[in-house]
Amino acid sequence: MRISFFNVVIFVAASSLFGALSSATYAAPPAKAFGELPVSLDADLSPDGKRIGVISNQGGNYFVYTSVIDDLTVKPTVLALGEDIRPEYIRWINNDRFVVSVAKLESYRDTPFMIGYLYTQDVSGDEKGRLVVKPRNMFRQFNNRVVDWLEDDPDHILMAYSEEEFSAYPDVYKVKVENGRDRRVKSGVNGIERWMTDDNGVLRIGVGETDKGKDRMRIFDPLTEKWETDYEYPGLEADTPIFGILSDGRELIVGRYNGRDTLGLYIYDLVEKKVTRELFHNDDYDASGVVVSTDGETVIGAKYIADEVETELLGEYSTLIDELRAKYPDYSVRFVDQTDDYRTLIVRMSTAYEPGGLFMYSSGDENVRLVGRQYNGLEAADMGSVVAASYTARDGQKIPAYITMPVTVTTQAQFKNLPFIILPHGGPYGRDAKRFDYFAQFFASRGYGVMQMNFRGSDGYGKSFEEAGRNNWIVMQEDVEDATKYLFKKGYADPDRTCIAGWSYGGYAALMGAAKDVENRYSCVIAMAALTDIADAKRDLAKYRGGKNAAKTFFGEAMDDKETRKANSPTQRADDIKVPVFLAHGDSDINVHFDQYKKMKRALEKAGVDGTYMEFEDEDHYLSRQENREAFFEGLDNFLIKVNGESEFMAK
Repeated sequence: MRISFFNVVIFVAASSLFGALSSATYAAPPAKAFGELPVSLDADLSPDGKRIGVISNQGGNYFVYTSVIDDLTVKPTVLALGEDIRPEYIRWINNDRFVVSVAKLESYRDTPFMIGYLYTQDVSGDEKGRLVVKPRNMFRQFNNRVVDWLEDDPDHILMAYSEEEFSAYPDVYKVKVENGRDRRVKSGVNGIERWMTDDNGVLRIGVGETDKGKDRMRIFDPLTEKWETDYEYPGLEADTPIFGILSDGRELIVGRYNGRDTLGLYIYDLVEKKVTRELFHNDDYDASGVVVSTDGETVIGAKYIADEVETELLGEYSTLIDELRAKYPDYSVRFVDQTDDYRTLIVRMSTAYEPGGLFMYSSGDENVRLVGRQYNGLEAADMGSVVAASYTARDGQKIPAYITMPVTVTTQAQFKNLPFIILPHGGPYGRDAKRFDYFAQFFASRGYGVMQMNFRGSDGYGKSFEEAGRNNWIVMQEDVEDATKYLFKKGYADPDRTCIAGWSYGGYAALMGAAKDVENRYSCVIAMAALTDIADAKRDLAKYRGGKNAAKTFFGEAMDDKETRKANSPTQRADDIKVPVFLAHGDSDINVHFDQYKKMKRALEKAGVDGTYMEFEDEDHYLSRQENREAFFEGLDNFLIKVNGESEFMAK
């Protein structure tokens, strides 16, 4: 079996990665095309840059391919992962051996869990693959938590796991990847769930929380070489975000508000026991990460999310990523992997209207080389453009948002009286950005405008914006309602063909939006994997370790009141929903249990609501089986035609 991964992609002005955007005609992709799982999920280069490994989807089944980059006569290795396996990433351990992190749905005591594993295989001989570590006659959820890849040790990695069933506080082991032989290098500590190392692979920090929800931090003091608590370091709290460790463990890159509303990046010196300097602080957006020099000793850039992921260099530095961003300024360029000599990169490139894919780029190259597309059936020419917007909520708060246009709408004059989808994001404490969203683009391909708002509670806009939603789900709901009012007031949305839709919390917001819709704003509701009953959801969370504490944080103080929970649970408001509802769910959903769907379905049927229902067997929160995701979009397509007819703005 010979597989060629690489094609030269020539870029010209105003062209896309996969074809010109100036097509004379557009054609809406079939609904099932939006159900394709990512074709090129991840890729990684061997340290010497001679081999590449790719996790690829073919017809709904994932495989791992490894090949020699510059010699296509060498037969690639092919590893089938199986339809029940959810691959996460691939990583080369040395020039001959790779590991793949995977997850698998399993049940324990009638409760669904996603179990993680690391699988390894050697490509230089006939050795069969194996699990790196596996539980010994016990239930253990996480068998794939890597603490450090130990780049200077080509045979070992540091992993965190426990040999005690249900222990949340893992030991750290040095594991020989080839055979799984391990040696414990750090015993577990009460309250410490995650360990961090410096650039030399030395354990320096442990963070987590106790069973009672109290934050914990342990610090390896660079002077005494003893483990201390955060109490020994003034100004360093147990919940302080840590983005990196420098100077052989002496300096921490920490997130601090420092009297401002947004999160900035600062250096905390463990010897001086204080913050010594500011690295980066943006007054509009929270810092989300750092770029560190190749020797691991200098922070050369800061990351944050504005309309898309931004990187601000902190000095006169230049990297291959910056070179690519300068070449292709219209594209989001995200780092995936690089060779040991830093001269060859794998990146993911895309725009809000083009799914893009994985590309390889070497220093001195004129163009990038295609490793693999993100989707095979979705072309940029058939996707809608995306614009940033904002509107004012009822209390005067500005709410950032993104609007996706139908592909046939190309002028301002056409942007009126469109059928629209109001699409609040999930989480609820995530956020939308100006990037490719296959769910939004599905609706746009059907001739709908799509409004995605970052309601209060969304990440990245500062502490007060986030906490306003975390402490009050009602204000989040009002922000969604005000987005709809804004579209109607401006004349952008057709009042007779505007639906509200969402996935997970977004599905909850859609159902609640319809239940509270006394002004008859919506013509239908679409809810995928939706939370529908807050009291039941709290009980479901309690089945997992730390679930009671997580529920308090997740739902906020307002939902402690029984009557408030009932008034804000869609299952209790089914009689108030007066429009057709599309409800879908996987029966093995860990994030939002299937009983949430069943209870909502019963309530809608009892209330006499016109309901369309889809249930997916052995399926998770994300519809990770391609046949189910394809069926979901085909069912949704039929539902939209039934309730609103075909849109005149749909490309033919």
